[in-house]
Amino acid sequence: MLSFAWAVLAGFALGTPAVPFGLSISLAPPVALVAVLVGAAGCLVSAVFAAGWLRTRWRARRPARRPVTAGPAPERRRNRLDSATGRRARRVVDRYGVIGFGIVGPALFGTWGSALLGTALGLPRWRLIGWLMAGVTLWCTVMLLASEALIDALGLG
Repeated sequence: MLSFAWAVLAGFALGTPAVPFGLSISLAPPVALVAVLVGAAGCLVSAVFAAGWLRTRWRARRPARRPVTAGPAPERRRNRLDSATGRRARRVVDRYGVIGFGIVGPALFGTWGSALLGTALGLPRWRLIGWLMAGVTLWCTVMLLASEALIDALGLG
């Protein structure tokens, strides 16, 4: 039972890379997968709702934009989503929508990063959580199969 709890905690903290950890503490592969998925679900829900709450608070406190007047051009403030990661996330969302972001996001940005980026991009919460869980499930399963194949190939099992 303690090993399951450790795997859940690792799934919460690390996401998909926690699958080999679950296997290394002698959990059966399906049990390790379930434990990591439970932890990742907690990670996604807490990150999406915390980031959504912070985004709402930030928008409420942000002063209204002043109209542009004649004269020198106002300085453009740097948007945090203008970084390379933000631009990549925006391209994925523009091209594939929430479904594509949910499936590809955990592989590109990690569990926490996908949840925070999706919320920052303004994607609907429950659709984001659902599709990110589908993506995490897919990538955890791939990680489980790859880990099992490597353990068998090296003769460690």
